[in-house]
Amino acid sequence: MKIGCLPAVIVPWKFKEIMRNSEKRILIDACAVQCGKKLFDRYQMSVDSYIELTSILDVRKVKKLPSEDLEKRVYNTIQRQVNGLLGKIH
Repeated sequence: MKIGCLPAVIVPWKFKEIMRNSEKRILIDACAVQCGKKLFDRYQMSVDSYIELTSILDVRKVKKLPSEDLEKRVYNTIQRQVNGLLGKIH
Protein backbone atom coordinates (compact mmCIF):
# COMPACT_ATOMS: atom_id res chain seq x y z
CA MET A 1 0.00 0.00 0.00
CA LYS A 2 1.18 3.50 -0.79
CA ILE A 3 0.01 6.65 0.89
CA GLY A 4 -0.23 9.71 -1.31
CA CYS A 5 -0.22 13.37 -0.56
CA LEU A 6 -3.58 14.94 -1.37
CA PRO A 7 -2.16 18.24 -2.73
CA ALA A 8 0.00 16.21 -5.16
CA VAL A 9 -3.14 15.58 -7.22
CA ILE A 10 -2.80 19.04 -8.79
CA VAL A 11 0.81 18.45 -9.89
CA PRO A 12 0.49 17.05 -13.44
CA TRP A 13 3.43 14.60 -13.35
CA LYS A 14 2.50 13.42 -9.85
CA PHE A 15 -1.13 12.93 -10.88
CA LYS A 16 0.00 10.72 -13.78
CA GLU A 17 2.29 8.78 -11.46
CA ILE A 18 -0.52 8.19 -8.96
CA MET A 19 -2.87 7.02 -11.69
CA ARG A 20 -0.24 4.77 -13.25
CA ASN A 21 1.06 3.20 -10.02
CA SER A 22 -2.11 2.61 -8.02
CA GLU A 23 -4.47 -0.26 -8.67
CA LYS A 24 -6.88 0.91 -5.98
CA ARG A 25 -7.36 4.33 -4.41
CA ILE A 26 -9.02 5.24 -1.14
CA LEU A 27 -9.74 8.85 -0.25
CA ILE A 28 -10.16 9.88 3.36
CA ASP A 29 -11.64 13.26 4.26
CA ALA A 30 -11.57 14.24 7.90
CA CYS A 31 -14.70 16.37 7.86
CA ALA A 32 -17.92 17.14 6.01
CA VAL A 33 -16.34 20.00 4.03
CA GLN A 34 -14.95 17.20 1.82
CA CYS A 35 -11.89 19.06 0.54
CA GLY A 36 -10.32 15.88 -0.79
CA LYS A 37 -13.45 14.78 -2.63
CA LYS A 38 -13.81 18.21 -4.23
CA LEU A 39 -10.18 18.16 -5.33
CA PHE A 40 -10.50 14.66 -6.77
CA ASP A 41 -13.73 15.65 -8.56
CA ARG A 42 -12.10 18.76 -10.00
CA TYR A 43 -9.22 16.74 -11.44
CA GLN A 44 -11.45 13.83 -12.44
CA MET A 45 -9.52 11.36 -10.32
CA SER A 46 -11.48 8.25 -9.52
CA VAL A 47 -11.44 6.49 -6.17
CA ASP A 48 -12.40 2.96 -5.28
CA SER A 49 -13.42 3.83 -1.75
CA TYR A 50 -14.27 7.03 0.10
CA ILE A 51 -14.52 7.81 3.82
CA GLU A 52 -15.63 11.04 5.47
CA LEU A 53 -14.68 10.49 9.08
CA THR A 54 -16.80 12.97 11.05
CA SER A 55 -20.03 11.57 9.58
CA ILE A 56 -19.05 7.91 9.87
CA LEU A 57 -17.85 8.32 13.44
CA ASP A 58 -20.64 10.76 14.36
CA VAL A 59 -18.25 13.36 15.78
CA ARG A 60 -17.99 17.10 15.41
CA LYS A 61 -14.88 18.77 14.09
CA VAL A 62 -13.18 20.60 16.97
CA LYS A 63 -9.83 22.31 17.35
CA LYS A 64 -8.19 20.10 19.93
CA LEU A 65 -6.07 16.99 19.98
CA PRO A 66 -8.13 13.81 19.64
CA SER A 67 -8.61 11.43 22.52
CA GLU A 68 -6.92 8.05 22.43
CA ASP A 69 -10.35 6.47 21.97
CA LEU A 70 -11.08 8.62 18.91
CA GLU A 71 -7.69 7.79 17.44
CA LYS A 72 -8.47 4.08 17.80
CA ARG A 73 -11.90 4.55 16.21
CA VAL A 74 -10.37 6.41 13.26
CA TYR A 75 -7.69 3.74 12.84
CA ASN A 76 -10.22 0.90 13.01
CA THR A 77 -12.55 2.63 10.53
CA ILE A 78 -9.76 3.13 8.02
CA GLN A 79 -8.44 -0.40 8.56
CA ARG A 80 -11.85 -1.94 7.88
CA GLN A 81 -12.25 0.15 4.72
CA VAL A 82 -8.78 -0.78 3.44
CA ASN A 83 -9.31 -4.47 4.22
CA GLY A 84 -12.62 -4.40 2.38
CA LEU A 85 -11.05 -2.65 -0.59
CA LEU A 86 -8.22 -5.15 -0.75
CA GLY A 87 -10.53 -8.12 -0.17
CA LYS A 88 -9.01 -9.08 3.18
CA ILE A 89 -11.04 -10.83 5.85
CA HIS A 90 -11.31 -8.85 9.10
